[in-house]
Amino acid sequence: MRLKEFLENKINNKEIVWDNKSQLIKAAGEKVNGNNIKILKIYEKKFKFGSVQKIKDQEILKYFSKQPKNSFISVEGAKKIINENLPKNITEKPKGKVSTTLIYSRLNDPKFNKNNLKGQTIDNQVSKFKDYDVKLSNRFLEKVFNLREQGIYLSIEETSRGSKTIRFKTSENYGNFNNSFPPHEDSIKEIKKIINKIKNK
Repeated sequence: MRLKEFLENKINNKEIVWDNKSQLIKAAGEKVNGNNIKILKIYEKKFKFGSVQKIKDQEILKYFSKQPKNSFISVEGAKKIINENLPKNITEKPKGKVSTTLIYSRLNDPKFNKNNLKGQTIDNQVSKFKDYDVKLSNRFLEKVFNLREQGIYLSIEETSRGSKTIRFKTSENYGNFNNSFPPHEDSIKEIKKIINKIKNK
């Protein structure tokens, strides 16, 4: 019973990252034996076992895999979302949070960046502005807004230089997707594909 209460307390406090199962059992002041292993098995899916770096990399890989191929991502935005999804007992440690440096490093690593993503910078934003300088018809706006549903949010945003962009976001149930697209028909097709993909997971 003591181990069960300990595990439930750790889960409630989001202290779910441990090097291994033995460490978790011993932290409760219990011995590693058959009975305690059986108790832990009931809760083990709520925990993450491995090094802090391994857990960070898993969250980065998960975030990268949800982004459209060959797209630009906001590194600051990615960092915020990834850190929000990390367990509490990682982010509260010194150097526990994912940094922009680590995200740029993983963007340069093909083992992580399988979707050929690019970090959004001032330079590549300027190169894309021509795609965003368009006048949007009512018919086009209707197509965009018809894609909205519970947990799937689309809006038209204005950039600092006055051009338009489609902002596409999803709720946590749909993977916390958050990205911008040029306001044209190809973007609507791409967004539809992403919606179908995340809804059919």
